[in-house]
Amino acid sequence: MSWYREAEGELTEAAAAVQSQRPLRIDRIHALVQGLVSSLRHDDELVVEALSGPPGAPVITNLINVGILGTKVGIGLGYYGEELERLALGGLVHDIGMFAVPASLIAKAGRLTPDERMLIEQHPDLGCQVIHRLGFEYHWLTQVVQQVHERIDGCGYPKRLKGRQISEMAQILGVVDVFDALVSDRPYRRRLLPHEAVKELLVSERTAFPREILKALIEQLSVYPL
Repeated sequence: MSWYREAEGELTEAAAAVQSQRPLRIDRIHALVQGLVSSLRHDDELVVEALSGPPGAPVITNLINVGILGTKVGIGLGYYGEELERLALGGLVHDIGMFAVPASLIAKAGRLTPDERMLIEQHPDLGCQVIHRLGFEYHWLTQVVQQVHERIDGCGYPKRLKGRQISEMAQILGVVDVFDALVSDRPYRRRLLPHEAVKELLVSERTAFPREILKALIEQLSVYPL
């Protein structure tokens, strides 16, 4: 079975655990991390798969794609060893709190009402609670999960943090999360090609992320003309 299919199975299980308030089987996700890092050391097959708009449940494919692409950008920024594995793990669970939000909201095709948007914007805190239950050794991961939607210009959520208040791992995964949304099909627009997504990022997110992280993303991901 391919790594991508295996990851879909494990993260679907993780989603069910969060929905029924059972503990997360983090050991199973750790096994995925090791497979991911060793695959990216060998070749870029998983990067190509993540960028090809794979079919599947959107939240699950987003977790997997952000895990893959975030790890690739991390390699470009000089991450290795345990630090790289932490980044990969952060990517695979960055939006785990989405599974604690009503499924009807996540699947809604039209524009969200202000109240619905407020509910969705609670998912980093909900994810933080899920990770917090894993114990003290995952304290670093609660910070990543809670900060992935924060932006250095203070326009993010849930806490409107700015600049250096946001962990670097959260910033890497945050920009990759936006990039993955741009290269994925959405009900209201076609998906962009990687080089088009990079252009869009440079226009719309220029003040939201540090220049060196945007530069690493461009170097690592815009070379794929799929």
